[in-house]
Amino acid sequence: MKKFADDNSDELFVKQIRLIETIPGAGFLSAAALMAEIGDFFAFNSPKHLFAYFGLDPSVKRSGNFVGTKNKMSKRGSAIARRAIHTISIVSIGKTRAGYFNNPVLRRYYDDKCKSKPKLVALGAVAHKVCNIIFAVLRDNKPFAVISKDDHIREHQRKFSELA
Repeated sequence: MKKFADDNSDELFVKQIRLIETIPGAGFLSAAALMAEIGDFFAFNSPKHLFAYFGLDPSVKRSGNFVGTKNKMSKRGSAIARRAIHTISIVSIGKTRAGYFNNPVLRRYYDDKCKSKPKLVALGAVAHKVCNIIFAVLRDNKPFAVISKDDHIREHQRKFSELA
């Protein structure tokens, strides 16, 4: 598969695989599996559509006036894609051999969630973030770069002030 991707590096599908590989924790097989499951990325208008396609969206439990409070992941979508995103999420919040976090921003987010939620719920929130990252990388056609929350806000404010 890798040889095939190397031989066809000018194809859009392979370029998208390479973009996903720039995300910490995403290797070639995870990226290829995700792109195989996604197919035509341009069919998705928002990250929420991608969440639902992967089955990461919350299930709805309602009956009459009753609204369930213990909702879980719907798991309606692709189990292969969910597994790849789960793997990327675990590696993203983990450490390298040198002792550094693979993605310090996601690790901080995970630690904050763990203060009030069980670990698997926090990992599900990280999976949502990873799905957002995948959507943004493919939409913008740019490699992933780790940016702190404060830097992201400053960049957004700078762009907004240029438009005004």
